[in-house]
Amino acid sequence: MAVPDVRIRKEDFGYILAFATGEIGFYPDEVAPMLVAGTATRQSLEPYRLRRLPVQDRFHLSAPLIVWFEITRDCNLPCKHCYVEAGRPRRDELSTEEVFAVLDQLKAAGVFALVLVGGEPMSRPDFLPILHRAHDLGFVISIATNGTYLTQEIVDQLPREECIVSISVDGTSQHQELRLKSTFADIQERLLLLKRNDIPAALMCTQTDRNAGELHEVLTFAEDNGFFFGSTPFSPIGRGRFFPQYQPDLSTVDDATALYLRDKAHDTAMSETVGLCVTKFLDECHRIAQATRREFCGVAMAYVLSDGSVYPCSICASTGKFPAGNLRARSFAEVWADSFDEIRDYTFDSGTDCPSCELSREPYYCTSRCPVMGEVHTGDPTGCGATPFVKASLKRRTDLIANPVR
Repeated sequence: MAVPDVRIRKEDFGYILAFATGEIGFYPDEVAPMLVAGTATRQSLEPYRLRRLPVQDRFHLSAPLIVWFEITRDCNLPCKHCYVEAGRPRRDELSTEEVFAVLDQLKAAGVFALVLVGGEPMSRPDFLPILHRAHDLGFVISIATNGTYLTQEIVDQLPREECIVSISVDGTSQHQELRLKSTFADIQERLLLLKRNDIPAALMCTQTDRNAGELHEVLTFAEDNGFFFGSTPFSPIGRGRFFPQYQPDLSTVDDATALYLRDKAHDTAMSETVGLCVTKFLDECHRIAQATRREFCGVAMAYVLSDGSVYPCSICASTGKFPAGNLRARSFAEVWADSFDEIRDYTFDSGTDCPSCELSREPYYCTSRCPVMGEVHTGDPTGCGATPFVKASLKRRTDLIANPVR
């Protein structure tokens, strides 16, 4: 597949342009003649880039920037922190033909990026045909996998352009404690297999109350081998609700802050080595959230389950909150247009604690104003979705970035 120089999508305010070099921008209607004539370049369009967006009630883009597509809930690992309690396939999962139809609908809607998830997506016998169909349609792809199915035979058939393999890693010894049937040594072997075959790879980590030090070792491995790295705190959802002892607490804030600062520097360096990737679209989702003062789930992102159900995001899908319909009954375009109204009504002003919280104001950007996590932690969807650890970590790292220790 030839990578296009620029992907173009029409919006009410003008256009979203995603350049092969990795830049993503919003532009007004007046750039249309340049786009039609084929004379537009990122440099020539820069003076027209929109710095503000018109935001109406229930604001949303014409289609998601990213869709997470769970193609099966089947999985060979019983991970303690799995947000979908993967293991057995869902009842009546989509057939190959139905998965292809969903991919066609996402493409027709204008979705830019696709994350193939599970369960373990590679456990589906038709995983490779699904992957190739998605790649042929022109999606920027990330494969979220536990890595155990990766062999040379599989790697030989992976796309070499605009496709990253993201492998879950949760520490060194702690990796096996959380995943039971997988070791860090196993995952290192799979990652180095990808490296030898020039397949871009990312290490996706879950922070717990006891693995912060080990994640520094994992990040060193990523730095030494040119892998992307990302980490998120453990959440008590899915199977994780049975293991609340793994939630990070205030004793881990220093380690987590140091990890974040190292990760930020590594991410900046790594982002220069690739063009468009899912992470860059996710970064754009966060910029939209900051600019519009609302969650980007159901606004710039969606999640499709393996039975065709549609949700705003993985957290909503895990908890069954804000269901938007099923693609066996309605098209994705129809679902996206009018089935997310309830979550689109939530803004950063909806939280009862936010007005009095220091972290709801500049220079902080709190990503925990989620009605689902608010309900998980407080029993109230307008309550705070952050734990004391998340609050303290956000404050510490933001203050250090603003006033670095010299």
